[in-house]
Amino acid sequence: MSAVWTLRRGEAGYPACLHDLDERAPGVLYGVGDRSLVSGLDPDRVVTIVGARRSGAYGRGVAHELGYGAGAAGLIVVSGMALGCDSAAHEGALAAGGSTVAVLGNGPDIPYPPSKSELHERIAGEGGAVIAERPPGQQPEPRFFPERNRIMAALAGTVVIVEGRHRSGTRHTANEAEALGRDVGAVPGAVTSSLSELPNDLIRDGAAVVRDPQDLLDLGLGVGVARARGVGPALEAELERVLLAVEGGAATCDAVALETAVEGRSAAVALARLELMGYVTADGVGRYARTALLPPTVDE
Repeated sequence: MSAVWTLRRGEAGYPACLHDLDERAPGVLYGVGDRSLVSGLDPDRVVTIVGARRSGAYGRGVAHELGYGAGAAGLIVVSGMALGCDSAAHEGALAAGGSTVAVLGNGPDIPYPPSKSELHERIAGEGGAVIAERPPGQQPEPRFFPERNRIMAALAGTVVIVEGRHRSGTRHTANEAEALGRDVGAVPGAVTSSLSELPNDLIRDGAAVVRDPQDLLDLGLGVGVARARGVGPALEAELERVLLAVEGGAATCDAVALETAVEGRSAAVALARLELMGYVTADGVGRYARTALLPPTVDE
């Protein structure tokens, strides 16, 4: 475990953006990993990506793609290292070779949830940082998590909500971002999904639509300033048919085989190939979801 460092309010190196919280700015930040990364945070180069813990393959896949696109473009990705969308955003940034900061509701030296101990180690050891306003050794308590959301909102110039229900901690992060005058974006989702309640509400109320990494970069940096790395390898005709079936809602191998009239074994192979190529993601029960990666055009 890396040594724990501190950044105290009023001292050199304390992130200036946290002063936007006025009297609610944390008196001390404790952290592990790259202290200078946190000291030098510029909200214009930071995006916070958050969403539901109990997310589906769709939410995790989009969060990963957004984290990857932001990290590849040189933005710093902030999230809460929670299960689901938060962890996927961190993992996407790391996969792109980018920097990411996790904000915890307990001591920064304690991986939480425990199942994310490897991710905690990677973030701290691969040029990122894990920070908290709670001192080392502090175990998590339910009240700490809503409190940490204000920090995630204040660190970034842009906050993107991937998934969440009407009443959730993710709603609190969105409210904090709006109160601070941050740019708020949301990922549209199925109107029949409770996990899409919050982002769809935010879009209705004026939040920017974030469909893919390019939308995120246009929102955070300005339209056309940076181009997302969103083009994957070329697809054969059968893979194109299978991918279209997944886009249309066929979420299992059997459903894809039925939709495309492709034999079951071939459908399974096609889905595995599409996952390796980055076009789909699969959850633990074998349900597939489309990622934001685009196939190349004829000219490409």
